[in-house]
Amino acid sequence: MVKTLIAFGTRFGATAKSSEVIAEVLKEKFSHEVEVVKLSSETENVDITKFDSVIVGTSIARFSWTKRAKKFLKNDFSGKKLFVFISSAGITYPALEKGEMEKYEKWKGRFLDRVVKKNANVEPTSTAVFGGWMENKGKPGTYSTYNWKEEDAAKWAEEIGKLTS
Repeated sequence: MVKTLIAFGTRFGATAKSSEVIAEVLKEKFSHEVEVVKLSSETENVDITKFDSVIVGTSIARFSWTKRAKKFLKNDFSGKKLFVFISSAGITYPALEKGEMEKYEKWKGRFLDRVVKKNANVEPTSTAVFGGWMENKGKPGTYSTYNWKEEDAAKWAEEIGKLTS
């Protein structure tokens, strides 16, 4: 049985939701044993040694990763399959949705590829960009942007399942 860790940082909850969807697909369709960890001060020392695959996710806000997800990416992933995703409601995902591939590649390079290359000690097996949501300031529960799609996370989870089985 493949043991998979999903470790994520989130601001508004889209990255957490993507992590849940990925976990469910891996459990149900590929019989993975999955542990999902929201990175926080209480999860500073997550033991990755017992996992075959590690998925790292983060939201992108104000042009940056969540602090703890970026720090987590500095772990030693030698001998593991590493997968990385970002939730980017504001810039990267909208460019992909509109088919503006030059812009998409620019922002994906800045927010995903460059950060992974600089911080991770192994090349990821696969990466993904998902949409997300941003709450309106002063109006909790309402969104200025909402472009998260469950099917995006489920489709990528299927890819991960095939690559790890």
